[in-house]
Amino acid sequence: MKAIKNIKIDQIRFTVPINESSLKDTDEPNVIKAIDRYFKFKLLFDKPLKKPTGKNGYTNSILWGASEQGGLISVMYNPTRADMGVLIDFTATGKYLYESLCQLNGIDVNWRKIITVIYQRFKGHATRIDIAIDLINKGYSITSIYEKLKSGEYVFINPIKQRINFNRIQYIGRSDEINTIYVGSRYSDVYLRIYNKKIEQMDNKGIYHTLAINCHDWVRIEGEFKNKECHKIGAMVSTLAEDNIEPYLASYVNKHWKLVFNND
Repeated sequence: MKAIKNIKIDQIRFTVPINESSLKDTDEPNVIKAIDRYFKFKLLFDKPLKKPTGKNGYTNSILWGASEQGGLISVMYNPTRADMGVLIDFTATGKYLYESLCQLNGIDVNWRKIITVIYQRFKGHATRIDIAIDLINKGYSITSIYEKLKSGEYVFINPIKQRINFNRIQYIGRSDEINTIYVGSRYSDVYLRIYNKKIEQMDNKGIYHTLAINCHDWVRIEGEFKNKECHKIGAMVSTLAEDNIEPYLASYVNKHWKLVFNND
């Protein structure tokens, strides 16, 4: 199997504004109907699962691609809080399922265009974007990377060209085999994970299980962006004239966490 480098949005979450008067409707607000039409949820999925519960303050959930279909896409709102807008949440498995069903139905999925529509037509914005960079059969080792960070041979540089202190780097695994490296706090607006995707997929029998079995090594670099940092990425993508957004996504990860040799 040849070496592969792949860059993509792994999961994504949007918030779009809602008209307060539409919340008084006994049926779903018009903006939710417009979201369903744009993403073609009713064409692609069985009937949604509607729940009088939500998360992060949202109280009503419309779930597409529920457990029997293997993924989850949530559309949530709070009838008493127009200021919260409507949340559209594509989990990683939900996004994969959505793309797969679109492909089966001959529907093009273009995330540059989708993000542009959210920003320009719906006047919304992205509230979370996870950018994944997959390095398959490149010969990288999580354990080796961590050991070089620990010894000081490698250092991470932040956007203002300062070193990220080693005490902000955590790991999961044994001393002789590290499976995951974390940089920063998961409660902050930017958070980095570097992990052994081959082991993760094989242990969990994930959606890429076959690929994991057939590759020699698979390292995933995953930057999680929320709030203002995420807004910036979405705004940038929405202004691009080209559909190839991967180099821009990769540059944003590299801007926040540049791994370099410690020449000092």
